[in-house]
Order: sequence, then C-alpha cells, then structure tokens
Amino acid sequence: MTATNKKRKETIEACLREGFAPWRSKSRGKGSAVAEAGRRLNLNRQALPDWCISQAALAEAGKRNWLPDWSLYVEPAAANDNTPQARRELHDSAYWRHRAHGVEKELAAVERMLEEIGGLRNLDVQPPEWVLKHGTGKRNRAVLSMLFTDLHLGEVIDPDEILGLNAFNPEIAERRARRFFEAACEIGPRWASDCKVEGLLLNLGGDLISGDIHEELRITNALTSHEQVRMVVATIVSGIKLLLKVYKRIHVPSVPGNHARTTFKPTAKLYSKLSYDTLIAQMVADHFRDDPRVTFQITASNDAIIPVLGYTAFLTHGDKMGTGGGQGFAGPLLPIVRGTKKVEAQQARAQRRPDIIMHGHYHHSANPGPVFSNGAFPGYSEYGNGLRASLELPQQWFFLIHETWGVRERCEIKLETPAVPKRPTSAMPKEMAS
Repeated sequence: MTATNKKRKETIEACLREGFAPWRSKSRGKGSAVAEAGRRLNLNRQALPDWCISQAALAEAGKRNWLPDWSLYVEPAAANDNTPQARRELHDSAYWRHRAHGVEKELAAVERMLEEIGGLRNLDVQPPEWVLKHGTGKRNRAVLSMLFTDLHLGEVIDPDEILGLNAFNPEIAERRARRFFEAACEIGPRWASDCKVEGLLLNLGGDLISGDIHEELRITNALTSHEQVRMVVATIVSGIKLLLKVYKRIHVPSVPGNHARTTFKPTAKLYSKLSYDTLIAQMVADHFRDDPRVTFQITASNDAIIPVLGYTAFLTHGDKMGTGGGQGFAGPLLPIVRGTKKVEAQQARAQRRPDIIMHGHYHHSANPGPVFSNGAFPGYSEYGNGLRASLELPQQWFFLIHETWGVRERCEIKLETPAVPKRPTSAMPKEMAS
C-alpha cells in the first residue's frame, strides 16, 4: 500500500511541475493535476480526488499522510510574461521535457534488454580457440550417466501366465542389475576414449522394490518389503564397488517412486521421506560414508536437479509428471511427451529449464528429444500382457554427456539376450498338437 500511495503522490507532483493546476479545471486549456494524474495511473474518475480528500483528513489529524506538495504549482501570474503565448510556450516546454524523459527511460530499457539477449555486456571479443590453434590434442571433459529405475526387486512374473514370453524373480533381478553395471564398465571407457572422464552418474530413479501397494503384489511377491530393501542395498553396493574399478568418482542422485511408498495411497507431503527408495539410498550412502569417491544427492523432493558440465539434468520417477497411462496404439509415448513438456514449462518458469530429463515409471524405453524414458528390469509382465502392450526387452539407458556436444553417445543396455520363448505346455494329444 505504501508503494501505491507514493506513486500517486509522485504522479500528482509531476503534473503540478508541468503546469497543471491543483484542482482548477480547464487551467491553461487542460484539466487539473489530480485529473491528469488519475488518467496517467489509469484510475477511475473519482478515485484520486477521494484519495486526496482522505490524505488531507489525515494531515489535519496530524497522522502520517501522502498529501502532494501543492506549492509546486506556479500560478501564471507569477511568471514574467502572462500572455497566452507565454503560457502556451510554458506548457509546450514542460510537455516535451516530460516526453523526452520518458523516451530516455524506454531507450535505456531497450538497450539493456538487447545487451542481455545478445550477450554483449562485458563481452571480451576474441577469435575462437579452434580458429587460432589446430591439433593441440586438448581433451574435453565428459561424464557417463546410468539411469537405474524400476528394478522392482521382489516381484515375480510367472512365465506360464504369459505364454512363456518372460520370467522374473529376485535372482533374475540381481543378474540383470549385475549385467547393467558390467555393461557400464565395458562400454563407457570405449565411448570416452577421446575425452577426459570426470566420473559417472548413477541416477536412482525410483521403484527399486516391488512394494506392497497392490493386493496382488502382497500375495505374489517373493520377499517382504524389508527383505527387498536389504537385497537392493546389497545389489547397489556391489554395483558401485564394481564401477569404482573403472571410474574415479561416482555421484548418486536419488528420487522416490510410487511402488516404494510406505503408505496405502500416494501422499503430497512427505512423499520422499515415506519411501523405501529414500531409505535404500540412505543405507547405501551409510556404507560409503568414509569413501570420498562416492557422493550422494538424496532429495526430500519428488525430483532432483543435477548440474553436469554446464548442463542441467532433471531426474524424476515419472508418476508425478501430471499425465496418466498409455493412449491407443502410441502406448505410453504420448503421455511421456506431454508430461515432460509440463516439466519443461514448470522448470522454465523457475529459470532453470532442463537440458536433459530422465525418468522411468512407464516401463517404456524412449528418447524423444532431450528426454530419456527408461525401460524396466522385469520386462514384459502380466500387467502389460493384459493391456496387449508391445513386447519390450528389459533395458536401461546409458549415455555420455560431453562438455561441448551435450549427450553425445547413448545406448539402451539390453539386460537379457533375446531368445525364442519356450512352447507353452499343453494337455493336447501329440497328434493334434503336431
């Protein structure tokens, strides 16, 4: 309110200096200072006069007020020449002084905007290094990134229920996780042969356990949630130890998924703190607390923002992107694109538009633009079979972020060798089956 009163007072006093009479209408061929100030402030006709009356009442009561200084107005008689021509010249000069001041402010704002957009301010213009030097052998920096989501350890997929298309249990989950870590150790150095590797990101994107959020999971899971947590921690600790043989530094961001929640229904508050995924990350961090080579970013939010070599990476599980499940023949791809566009718009309004978005949840591997949508360790399941979803091998994203080129290499690591499914058992007589 103080800022509004101050602006009204300053606007009226500016009109007084320009020759507008305090209250007298039609003064020098124009309205009063109060009327002109109301027009400039885009107020209704009676708003500013009523405000002036209230400020005058405050002044009479000896209270703080914002009453304008009416003495700024100079009567025409006080001027040396009170002829109509002199009064018109006084009005014209005051008018053009005001216009010139306004134009100067607008011009300064436009120049400042152009400097910011063009990046010209304080810019030391020099020829680029690649023009001046050639063949210097300078090695650019790079970081490898593993997107580790949807392990669902503890879940059981019975091959007989899906005509032998896939199978999954805790032992298979552990084997596929080990294959992912081994692939990162083997492929990463090959990709980074021409650059300096600063380290590796192990992005834990949630749903590391199957959990108890559905009744059917509580019935069919091979392990309880607490047993799943212990086995996941052991698996990730073993994987990090393997990665440390190849990479000198490992940073582990972690966000929670929906399957690992400890509540029956999803919550808006304490979502991360009530998640087994967060507990897993904290237990792994406790194991490496004395090893400076391994650092952790365990967020209390659903999302994590990770600065990487001048780029901004955004990690989320995917269940909180504001879109639902699949859509027609396009499957989950359209919801993925819509959800990541909503993430981009939200973060852009916060002045931190992401260059890379990583998520899981949909169990669908895709790479639309800067987005890495992850597959799942279980692979094809009874749920997908019920939707007649397309068959997708269990796979996880692995990619290289280059200091100059951004995401330069990328690969969907297949966690199982494709194989022809076994013929389902049948009680049909051999003669008829053949």
